[in-house]
Amino acid sequence: MERISLNQLGSMIVLFLIGSSSLFLLASDADRDAWLAVIVGMLCGLIILWGVNLTLYRLMPQRSLIEIIFELLGKPLGYVVSLSYVIYFCYKSVRNVREFGDLMIMYLLPNTPLTTLILFICLLSAYTVFHGVDVLFRMAEAVLPLVIIIYLILFLLVAGSGLLHFENLSPVLEDGFMPVWDAAFPELISFPFGEIILFLMFWKYTEQTAGMVSFTIKCFLFSGLFITFTNVFIFAALGSLAGTVTIPLMQITNLIDFARFLERIDPMVALLLFTGVFFKLTAYYFGAVLALSQMFKWHSKYVIVLIGAVIFLGSLLFRNYMEHIWFGFRYNVKYHFPVFQILFPLLLLTLAIIKKRWSEKVHAE
Repeated sequence: MERISLNQLGSMIVLFLIGSSSLFLLASDADRDAWLAVIVGMLCGLIILWGVNLTLYRLMPQRSLIEIIFELLGKPLGYVVSLSYVIYFCYKSVRNVREFGDLMIMYLLPNTPLTTLILFICLLSAYTVFHGVDVLFRMAEAVLPLVIIIYLILFLLVAGSGLLHFENLSPVLEDGFMPVWDAAFPELISFPFGEIILFLMFWKYTEQTAGMVSFTIKCFLFSGLFITFTNVFIFAALGSLAGTVTIPLMQITNLIDFARFLERIDPMVALLLFTGVFFKLTAYYFGAVLALSQMFKWHSKYVIVLIGAVIFLGSLLFRNYMEHIWFGFRYNVKYHFPVFQILFPLLLLTLAIIKKRWSEKVHAE
C-alpha cells in the first residue's frame, strides 16, 4: 500500500482547506465581523474534526471512510451510503472544476472555449490521480512553501502601498453575536471546515500514525487562522465593498502601486487561485475514485476514466458562474453538505462506539 509522510499529509490539508477560500470574503453577511464568523466556523469545524472524524478513525484505524461504512452498516445499506459519498465527492470536484474554468476565462483566457478548458483540467487531474496518492501528496509538499511565499509577498505589497485601514473593522459586534453565528453556521462548516471529512479516505495511508491526530489538528488550526487573517486583510483594505466584489483579493492587488513601479500583480493572485482549486478538485476526484474502487473492487484505472467523465459532464451543467455560486450558497452549504459532513459521520461514530462497547462486553463475559 502507498504511504505518505506527516509533512505531506499536513501540506495537503493546508492546501485543501485554504484552496480558494482565502481569496474571498467568507461570511460576508456578518459584514465587518466576518473574521469573527470565520473563527466561530473554525472552532465548530474543530469540534467535528476532533470529536467525530478523528475519533472515528481512532476507533477503526487503517480503514477508509468506505471501509468503515461497510463494516458498520453492512452491504445493502453500505452500498447506498457509500454511493452517496461517491456522488458527493464528484459533485464537490465538479464545482471546483467549473470554478477553475470560469475564473480562467474571466481573468486569463477570455477567448478560450469553456469546454476546452474544462477538458484540459480534467485530463490534468486524471493524470495526477493515475499516479497515486503518494504523488499527489508529494506535490502538495513541494507547492505549499511557494504558495505561502506568494501570499506573504502580496500581503507585504498591499501593506506597503498604504491600502490597509483597520478602522474598517470597528466597531466589533455592533449588532451583537447572532449575525456572526448565523453567518458561521452551517455555511462555514460546510465550506471550508467541514470538508475535512474527505481525509477519512486518506488518513489510512499515513506512515506515522502515532502523531497523525495532533498534527492534523495543528494543520487545521493553521489553515483556519490563515483564512481568518486574509478575511481581516480583505475587509481592512476594501471595507464594505469587500462583500460586493467577485474576488476581493484580486481587486486589492489591482490597487497596488508600490514605490511607483510595481503594480498589476493580479497574475500572482490568479496563480494562487488556480493552485488552490486544482489541489482541491483533484483531492475530491481521488476520493471518488478510491471510494468507487473500494465499493466494487474495480481496478482504479477504469474508475479514473468513469469518474473523470462524470466530473467533465457535470461541470458543464451550470449555465454560468453566478448560477453555480448561487446554487451552492442557497442550497448546498445549508442543506446538502451538512448531511455528509455532520449527520452521516455522527451516525457512524455512534455505531462504532456501540460496536466497541458490545465487543468489550462480550470479551468480558
